[in-house]
Amino acid sequence: MGQVTQVFQPPLYWQQFEDLTQSVVELAYGIAMANKIGRPGQAQDGVDVYAARTRAGAIGVQCKRLDDLDENNNPLPGGPIDRKLLRSEVDKALAFRPKLDLWVLATTAKRDAGIQRQARLLDEEHRAAGHFQVQLWFWDDYVTWLNAYSDLQQRYYDQIIGIRNARDQDRLILETIATAFHRPAFTDPLGQEHFDDFLQALKDTQAALRTGELVDRQSRHVIRKAVGGWRYLEEPAWRAGLKNLDDELTELRGLLIAGIKDGRLEQRRGYLDVRDHRLARDLERRRHDCLARLNDLLVRAALRPI
Repeated sequence: MGQVTQVFQPPLYWQQFEDLTQSVVELAYGIAMANKIGRPGQAQDGVDVYAARTRAGAIGVQCKRLDDLDENNNPLPGGPIDRKLLRSEVDKALAFRPKLDLWVLATTAKRDAGIQRQARLLDEEHRAAGHFQVQLWFWDDYVTWLNAYSDLQQRYYDQIIGIRNARDQDRLILETIATAFHRPAFTDPLGQEHFDDFLQALKDTQAALRTGELVDRQSRHVIRKAVGGWRYLEEPAWRAGLKNLDDELTELRGLLIAGIKDGRLEQRRGYLDVRDHRLARDLERRRHDCLARLNDLLVRAALRPI
């Protein structure tokens, strides 16, 4: 019997994709270390990851985490590439020193026959001119490598290796979002909340809801990470429920800021003083509704409510 393969989502941020690509080069070409070139904002001559003296010679990889936008103009992984972009990046790599033997455009985009044909034609043209070979790595190729190299899985996807189906992945996302909501901003009386901390807590919670990443309040380091936020849920009813929760948080933040601006809410020694009773009731109701919506989803997913 053949081995069942695991499906992996692309990294959420380009730095993570670049790190993963560096490890892929090291494992796939059997070298001790590949090097990342430069830092953001520096000219890199079409190369993000470089490795010398491999069995393919000198390799340069340009990482492109390309995005489509959803109906709300929010990024989704797996956008398209075209001939113009490919040609532009190849031309940049011609200036890289030392000279390359192989240049790769690595992308989170899905495999596409049309651009594969363009890459083959460009590769043929380059070989005839004595330049480096041209290849494409799509996210489909990364999934193959992740399934082939257990070390790669452990390093970058240890949290989801145990996932067996879409429902398991949905539950992992929900658990991470539930952790983000388990904070004083949703339980303590409003008068005990420091305004800046309260507003930051709402921002962090909403960021976790949208990205699947939860950051530490003090260090701002990521302390828990799922494979994505509510848009990555496969279960339509759960996805719709979390979208409504996201909208509710937006309105809660808007009420808080508006209350400060129009004087209905003041800061006394840094803490919230809601002078308007109607605003106080509205804020409390919305906090309660957020938890109620989330707990309903958690129960439906057979997870422990907050």
